[in-house]
Amino acid sequence: MALSAGADDATVAPRVKLATAKTPVAGDDDLKITIDPEYWRLIAYIFFWSMCGFAITLSKVLVSPMLAKGPEIEGDTCGPFNRKSSDIGVELGKGFDLATQSHLIELFGFGNICTNWDYSPSRELTAMFYPLFEYSLLVYLVLNFFTIELHYQRGELPKWFHSFSRIYFPVSLLLCAWFRMIFVCIAYQNVQQHTAGFLGLQIALIMLAVQNTLFIYATKTAYEFLGGLKQTRIAALAYISCTLGISSVKITATIFIVMNGRGAHWTLQPSFLPGMCVGEVVDLIWMIFNAVLPVIISYCRLKSDYPLVISIGMKEPKYISHEEGTELSETQPLRTGGGSGSRTKYESAMDA
Repeated sequence: MALSAGADDATVAPRVKLATAKTPVAGDDDLKITIDPEYWRLIAYIFFWSMCGFAITLSKVLVSPMLAKGPEIEGDTCGPFNRKSSDIGVELGKGFDLATQSHLIELFGFGNICTNWDYSPSRELTAMFYPLFEYSLLVYLVLNFFTIELHYQRGELPKWFHSFSRIYFPVSLLLCAWFRMIFVCIAYQNVQQHTAGFLGLQIALIMLAVQNTLFIYATKTAYEFLGGLKQTRIAALAYISCTLGISSVKITATIFIVMNGRGAHWTLQPSFLPGMCVGEVVDLIWMIFNAVLPVIISYCRLKSDYPLVISIGMKEPKYISHEEGTELSETQPLRTGGGSGSRTKYESAMDA
């Protein structure tokens, strides 16, 4: 028997049946939980944006004044004061402006959302908030996987989709969990390692978008608020096409950073939006499709899909019978009783 299966009838530890113990009826004593996967995705994104708001507040109130003041020891080149850049006017061992002279602005041409938790004490405090987002997202991935498994057992999904989901599931768990490396690998010390954690999340989110879109197509789901089956498919196709398009550009730019430690030349060029480089526009559009629209999508699906009903149960314990008025102790041996041709008390109790 597999270790993960726990004890069997031969190895389970018996116990004394208490007077308050109830006689179970099959299935009635199971713990039942009603839960919707999309609820947890919605919660995850709420925590993500809350985390961003928390980090932005910390960076403005605590980090920005500290960086502008410079190192505590005059001329100290440790930590974030470790560079000199004539391009943005930063001197070695001197303070700098977080909004216009951060390390990411020097390397990428703009400061993305990560800038708000790249420096102490925002990095440490935001890292303490981060598990609320991470664990909510992981719970969603697990519940979403259960939903797919259930639909497959009902014959509502093709085998190729089921195989894809089984491959994607463990990969997505790892990639989303590894996003925490943005707090472990400090941006101004090793931007390549810092960005690698974000690259993993990008890959996981684009695969999730593909999986959810294919699920809607495969199950022929028709959302009435979109106008029925045809309109649902058109909306899903439009969303995934735009998401794949912007994500391919974003991931290409991120891979370049991971490999070279700086932004690609084309991302540093001025864009059609005044005051914004190409990389910043790509980042903005990517955030809309991967961190804003999913909030709306998850809310709509939450209101339109049945939740999961999870039943948790276990076999009734095997009880020991003992003489009335006699308490069993750790040193008192079990009484088997019985005689020839009869069953022992212990054996009779186990059949209860």
